[in-house]
Order: sequence, then C-alpha cells, then structure tokens
Amino acid sequence: MSILIILEDNNGKIHRMGLESITGAQKLASSTGLKTSAVVMGSNADALADEASQFDLGEVIRIKDKLLSTYSSDGYAHAVKQIIDSESPAYVLFGHSYQVRDYVPKLSAKLMKPFLADNIALNVDGDTMTLTKQMFNAKLSADVEANGSGPFLVSFQSAAFSMDAAAAGSASIREFTVQLDTAMI
Repeated sequence: MSILIILEDNNGKIHRMGLESITGAQKLASSTGLKTSAVVMGSNADALADEASQFDLGEVIRIKDKLLSTYSSDGYAHAVKQIIDSESPAYVLFGHSYQVRDYVPKLSAKLMKPFLADNIALNVDGDTMTLTKQMFNAKLSADVEANGSGPFLVSFQSAAFSMDAAAAGSASIREFTVQLDTAMI
C-alpha cells in the first residue's frame, strides 16, 4: 500500500497545486507510515521528474508516451488507471485543478471508486482518514470519512496545504510504460 501523487505540468514546472499535494501526501504518510510516490507524464515528463525528485518522496514514476505529449482527458484517465492497477495504492492525491476536474471523474468511473473532490484539510486518527470540505459557498464545513476499500481518489482545493512546506529530499526516478492507442484517446 502506498500514496500516489499525480503531478500536473505547468509550462515545464510542477503545477503549484501539485506541490501542495506533495505536502498533503507527506502529512498523510507521516500519519499512516505509507510510502509516497509521485507520478509525472506529458511532454515535459523529464523536467517534472527531475523537479519532483528533489522532494522527500519514495520515488518518482515517469510515464513517457507520445500519446500523452498533449493533454487529453481520455488519455490521462487511461494512463492513470493503468498505474493505479499496477501499483495498488491506498490513496491517490491530486491538486483540484481544471485538468483534474476534467479527467478524474472518468478515472473514478473506470475504477468504480468515488472521487472525494475539493477538500481543504485532512486528518488521520488511527486507521480513519477524515477530509474536510467546504459547502454552501464556504459558509459551512463538513467532515467526510472515506469508507470501504481503496484506492481513494482525493483532490485538494488550492491553498489546502502550503507548497513551501513540502519537505526536500532525494527520490529515485522509475520509468513506467502504459499501453495506449489512438482509439482510446
């Protein structure tokens, strides 16, 4: 069991919400003892992998496929599903960006697992993870507990965690090959 962080490209750099997700994953890992891995893909996968390897992560998984060189919701959903099927993580974390709002619902449907979207905080007490969500135009906060078996697909709202709080380190980079064809995308 592990924690996967799916990092998004922002002009050759990790999107700031991905950096915030690294902070969230490190917090979750310290409470659960799970290993963290970051996943990068797209035309800038090499640069993203190099940047992600500078954080305290177990490893960085780089997916290079010409069909992922430009974003498509179907392509990303297929690729992320394949890595989830292969790695069997307990949690898959995302920054709640426009791209994530586009492809993760498809991924959720493919996996038949709920997408616990747009959270502002997480707390772990023993084996129970509680997520905090804002409701009614942020006039009310509600705590949600995920039940059942993972993987739990979780996205965090912008500024849920500080991107500057991500612990530095040195992570190895591993290649991962996906099976995609143009009919999928």
